[in-house]
Formats: sequence, structure tokens, C-alpha cells
Amino acid sequence: MSLLPVDTDALEDICRSVAMSNYGFLYVTDKRGKIQKRYESVDTGTLNASNLSTSDLKKALRDLTEDEFSDLEQIRDGVYYVDTFSVGSSDAVTNELTSVFSQRIVITSETLRSRFDLAIDDVDYFASELESRDLVARITAGERDYYTIGPRLKEQAGNVGLDSQLERKAARGKISHSDLEKVIDVAATTDVIRYLEQEGFIVDLDGEYLVKSALDEFARYVASEVEDEVETHFQDSQYLVPTAEFPGVVRSEIEARFEVLSQAHGMQDEIVDATRDALADRLDLEVGREMVVMRDDFDAYVDGEARRVLTDVKTERDVLPASPTEFEEAATEHVEEMQVSNDPAVNRYVREAVEERYADVVAEQEFGGVDT
Repeated sequence: MSLLPVDTDALEDICRSVAMSNYGFLYVTDKRGKIQKRYESVDTGTLNASNLSTSDLKKALRDLTEDEFSDLEQIRDGVYYVDTFSVGSSDAVTNELTSVFSQRIVITSETLRSRFDLAIDDVDYFASELESRDLVARITAGERDYYTIGPRLKEQAGNVGLDSQLERKAARGKISHSDLEKVIDVAATTDVIRYLEQEGFIVDLDGEYLVKSALDEFARYVASEVEDEVETHFQDSQYLVPTAEFPGVVRSEIEARFEVLSQAHGMQDEIVDATRDALADRLDLEVGREMVVMRDDFDAYVDGEARRVLTDVKTERDVLPASPTEFEEAATEHVEEMQVSNDPAVNRYVREAVEERYADVVAEQEFGGVDT
């Protein structure tokens, strides 16, 4: 052992640098020669040892770990760790994790060990560090642990989260069991799938799975399959349905063609609502507080009824009304007799629409100089 003390400040800088190059881990046995060589190339001055023996290194490291201001922590014999997150040098870790999770949804401890060049005994320690910072999420499956991307890393990494990857792999919002196994790519497939179900990523549909993050895509597919029947329903009801009844119409058509509502326990309402929204887009429906209206067709129907009423008013009178107000008064009985549904709210909505359009038709023909 040298008679002069080791320059611990210089040694700490060297050890920190070496650890940082391996995601925070320092394996003294493997890196002893490198540490010694770098230390001996530093200008330590006349008051410090210029050479670094193995015993000097061990003592100096022991002193450093006992120093409350040192970044170096001993996690087991011969292995030290520098918290890269606390010293602001964690980009290498997060970049490597992003790369891993961009390729695989779930990884094993072995994947962590190999990607970060760790000893087997240090994997659990490192995984706990990552988990405590929400960079990974632990999946306990059987006797083994698996990991998927954590919420913090997901925010930083963009479109590489578990739900995002499942969404990309889904077809029409669903994924088959065999395809899901390929995407997971770990040994305990059944346990991991159970985890995905419990956490709400997927819903078992008896042999295939609904990907929850792809619900809108699934709803668009379902809407395309029931679109014709829903459109016929609107046509049969004068192009409008009470808003409160529309979900029931959608649910009925889904149940007539799919078993998904009986299989997707707890998600029935979400599926119906998403399909309802998709149908509104496909059929260009106007969803109001009272009524869901197929606007163009409804307006054409209302226009036709308004003109029919005007014809009836003209036909039944020997002398035509002299003003728009008289024309409207003459049409009141005709409009009030209109009944297109057993629902009073529907009849009221139609009558008000016809009455409003009738006033415009009267103005166009009799007082606006427009020949209809």
C-alpha cells in the first residue's frame, strides 16, 4: 500500500465516468485495470499517491461509499452503482429502453440483463430502479417477472407504449390469439395475456381479443357492417330517431350480427357509444339534444310535406289567402294532423319543421316572386 493517500476526488471522477459508460454499474474486477491506468495518468500532485494498487483501490472505494456526499453506492461485493438519474445522465438508459420497447411489447429479466450488460445478480436491483421511476412496469406472471414500458418512459418515447403497439398490430381493432403470442414473445404467454386483460389493454372475445386502444377502429368496422340496416331504420322513421333511443337501435343491430356485446363484459356501453359515433360520421347524422336526424334526407322530406300542405290549402279554397299570415293560418289544421310516429316528441319535431319550411315556401311562391 502506498504511503501517500489516494486522491479520492480524482478516483471518484474516474469511477463515476466508468460506471456511466455501463448504465451506472461499476464492476471493479472487470474494470480494475482501466481504473488504475486512468488514475495513474492523472496529475495527483505531490501529496497523493501517483500509483494505484489493488488494495489502495479497494480501501479508497470503501471510503467513498461511506462518504455521504459521494455518488458511489456499493450494492454487493465488488459491484458499485452510480444513480445516473440523480446526476442527470440517464439518456443512455432511456434511449436503450425506448429501443427495446419499440421492438417488443413485453420483455424478460434476461432481456434487461443482456441489453444493459449486467451481471445476473444485479438485474433485480436495476429493474427496481427503473420501476421506481416509472420507466418500466413489472408484470408478475407465475414465478417469473416480466416488464413492459412504464408511464414516464411512454410519455418521453412517443408511440412505443404497450397500448400503442397493440393498436398497430390489431386488424379492425382486434388481434388473434396467435398474433398476440407473437407480439408478446415471452415464455409465460398465458400469464402475460391474463395481465393484459386485467389491466384493461385487451378484452377476450373467445379466441381473439379486442384491443381497447383500437376501440375506435373496431367501432368503425362494426358501423360499416350495420350501416345499411341503421340507414333503413332512419328511412322507415322519416329520417329521424329520438336521441335517447338511438343507442338502443345501434345495440340491436350490433347484437343481430355480432356476439361481441355478450363477450366483452364491462365494455358493452363503450362499444355501442363508439359505434354510434362512427355511424353518425358515416351517415352524416346530426345528433341533437332531442333527435338524431339524417339531415339532408329529412330536409327533403320536410320540404315535400310543406309543399304538399300548400297544394292542399290552394285546392280546398275558392279564394286564396291574401297574405303569408293567412296562408300559415290556413295550414295550421293540416300540419297538426301530421302524425309520423307513436312518439309525441317525434310528431312535434316534424310538425315544427314542416311549419317552418311551409312559411318559407309560401314566401317564395306568393310574395317573393319565385315560381315553384
